[in-house]
Order: sequence, then C-alpha cells, then structure tokens
Amino acid sequence: MGGGELHNFRDRSTYWQVEWVTRDGERHTSAIDKNDLTVVSAGICLSGGDRHFDLQSLVGVVEQRY
Repeated sequence: MGGGELHNFRDRSTYWQVEWVTRDGERHTSAIDKNDLTVVSAGICLSGGDRHFDLQSLVGVVEQRY
C-alpha cells in the first residue's frame, strides 16, 4: 500500500528486521517494534525521529527523499 515491496523479515526478539525495496529498486533494512509496529530504526537518517513512523509511512518518506 505504501509503495514498497517486502523481501524478507527476521524475528529479533522485541522487533522485526524488515528488508524491503522501493519502487525504484533501492534496498532498505528497517527495525519495526513488534508491539505497536513503529519504526525502531529506519535504516536511513531521520534525525532521531524514527519512532514517528510506522513501516507504511516510512516507505512514503523514503520515496520522497530519493
């Protein structure tokens, strides 16, 4: 829905390590909190604002930045 494509994910205790690709083919790895699905680590610099996003909104931010 956000424009990204899931390629893989791994269970990492309290978060999911998610590997995904943008529409343009850029690969990203992000950490997503299992409890509320917010971004723990976007895999790009968001100036400490990672937790303001969920995986869907993160895809939109990355699509706009690049």
